[in-house]
Amino acid sequence: MKHSKPLNRKGKMAMRRINEGEIMDVEGLQLPIGCTTVFDPGWEADSSEISVAALCQPMERDLYGCYGDCWWAAQVPDGLTKYPEWHQDCPAAVRDWQKLKFIDE
Repeated sequence: MKHSKPLNRKGKMAMRRINEGEIMDVEGLQLPIGCTTVFDPGWEADSSEISVAALCQPMERDLYGCYGDCWWAAQVPDGLTKYPEWHQDCPAAVRDWQKLKFIDE
């Protein structure tokens, strides 16, 4: 910590506790994070190596909705899709997100 400089009140409080020799305890949460303890990869697992094209397939627009509000789009499979090229018009999601098409069956 000798190369760190606290920038706010919380950082200064942490540095004061460290300098006083207080041992910081790490405690686990009493409840599991999210609504389930089942491993259900989504936004954090992209094995396709094509950026965000395989995340929450094909519901990329719900990238953060898939994990933040305790729900998972059950009707959208994690690894199966009938439209493997649905993202081809959008090679750079940050720049070309308007070109994404919704697949309506």
